[in-house]
Amino acid sequence: MRCSLLLIFIFAIPIHSWSCGEGKITEGLAWLIAAPSDTKSVNKCCEFHDKNYDNFCAGIGSISLQTADFLFNRCLDNINSRWVRYVVKPLYSAAINVNSWWKKATRNPC
Repeated sequence: MRCSLLLIFIFAIPIHSWSCGEGKITEGLAWLIAAPSDTKSVNKCCEFHDKNYDNFCAGIGSISLQTADFLFNRCLDNINSRWVRYVVKPLYSAAINVNSWWKKATRNPC
């Protein structure tokens, strides 16, 4: 019951120009995690991270995926918010690590 209410809430959130997450569910969860903080700054970090990934996958970037992840974490570190530092960053970093593990396991980095 609670899980279905959470999913309804996630799909009902009007997320415009939100770049954190991949797909409707993870975008909604990422937004909920970041909501108590400076979401504009968090979103800028996600946009920068996505751009680095897109450039790498297109063969035009000189930044590796690992470096892109490192720079993403540094970007979050630069946001002056305890919520970002102690909640958003650890959860987003864990999500990135799982995503990276999955891409290595499936041998599909992009």
